[in-house]
Amino acid sequence: MSEYGSVLGVVDGHLVFDGVDVVALAQRVPTPFFLFSGRQVRWNVEVLRNAFSRKHLDTELFYASKACSNMWFLKQVLHAGSNAEVNSGGELQRAVWAGFRPDQIVFNGVAKTEDEIRLAVSTGVRAIIADSLYELERIAEVASGMDRVATVALRVDVDVAADTHPGMVTAHGGKAGIDRDDAVTGFEFAAAHAALDARGLHMHIGSQVVETAPYVRAVETAIDLIEQAEAATDGRLEFLDAGGGFAIPYKRPRAGEEPATLFHSMPEADAYAAAVCDTLRARRPDLRLFIEPGRSVAANAAILVARVQNAKTKRVRDAGGAVLGEEHWLTVDAGYNTLLEHCLYDWYYPAVAAGRAAEPATERYRLAGPLCDGGDVFVGDDGTPWRHFPAGTGVGDLIAFANAGTYTLEMMQPCNAQPRAAAFAVDHGKLIEIRRRETDAGTIALDLGWR
Repeated sequence: MSEYGSVLGVVDGHLVFDGVDVVALAQRVPTPFFLFSGRQVRWNVEVLRNAFSRKHLDTELFYASKACSNMWFLKQVLHAGSNAEVNSGGELQRAVWAGFRPDQIVFNGVAKTEDEIRLAVSTGVRAIIADSLYELERIAEVASGMDRVATVALRVDVDVAADTHPGMVTAHGGKAGIDRDDAVTGFEFAAAHAALDARGLHMHIGSQVVETAPYVRAVETAIDLIEQAEAATDGRLEFLDAGGGFAIPYKRPRAGEEPATLFHSMPEADAYAAAVCDTLRARRPDLRLFIEPGRSVAANAAILVARVQNAKTKRVRDAGGAVLGEEHWLTVDAGYNTLLEHCLYDWYYPAVAAGRAAEPATERYRLAGPLCDGGDVFVGDDGTPWRHFPAGTGVGDLIAFANAGTYTLEMMQPCNAQPRAAAFAVDHGKLIEIRRRETDAGTIALDLGWR
């Protein structure tokens, strides 16, 4: 399990996360709960900053706050030297409250309301990323009404395929961005409008992109478009925002095995940096580079700890009722209400029996969540339906899911009136609570007419 994050280890048979005995913590606080590491967050930011700035000195990192916008987390990212990319008015407010300066924020998103644009203009963010020609006109109209000039960049679909989950595709048929054939028209409109100041081009090809070659093609296309826009407007753009999407390994291939799925990822930060920066330096070294990592900052900075609440054996039968075998089931107190992507995208989270972490995981189990939904079943290992834990794993044992820092706190919801989980963090050796566990009363706090 330690291979999935530098802060994970095993001491006396127990899983330890950044020095905290997970089993001991679970005796003090109710499961499920998240546990974050401030050290891992800061390390992840530093690795990415170093990798890209070594290749292209004029690089700025904008953490994609949609991955995790918990206030403690945002402050860790800020103190590590990162800027912030936001996708809504709410995320913008959080970034400001966390301490990011307006010039440290870019505002992305595919359906910005007039109120959100007004907030971005009044805040004075580094750039509003226009997702369409219509939205560019809307930004101009809002800024004109405020007698302000909006700094913008145009998000362009560079039409480069990225081999990732269909739900994580943002270009080449995805919903985001201006069609590449319309990009120059957008820059011409911005150049002619007194309320717009176009500074750059934004691209993002998807999330969990496990190869680097698509970045090379995407940056090449983006530079072509930048140069066409500059020729058409007789101007000069300041930056290329290359987005994020850098993958992390949820699984490790066995020795000699080639990566088979989007959960296997071989490239390190240096490889992504080389793909983006070498291409940029060869053609437009004058451009400032923005990158927007989210998953690669947040994912391995947290685990989710759940407890087995039920165990059963069910027979597998053929169509005639003959027993073909048995399946051992474990149900834990965290399902897609807590890890939504496990069901939404059939996402794989590595898991270990936290109290038996040194024992060989030789027994196969079906692992499921608590919800009244037949789909609340975790995907298995290596294309099978099964997860592997030590023999005898059962009720009361703790299951820790790794790489749980991304799109988890953001996407929790109280399905079956299950209270949303608490979150804790290890920060400079101290354990702190960074999100309270929801109460039963909290699950109906916004309901009306029940008193």
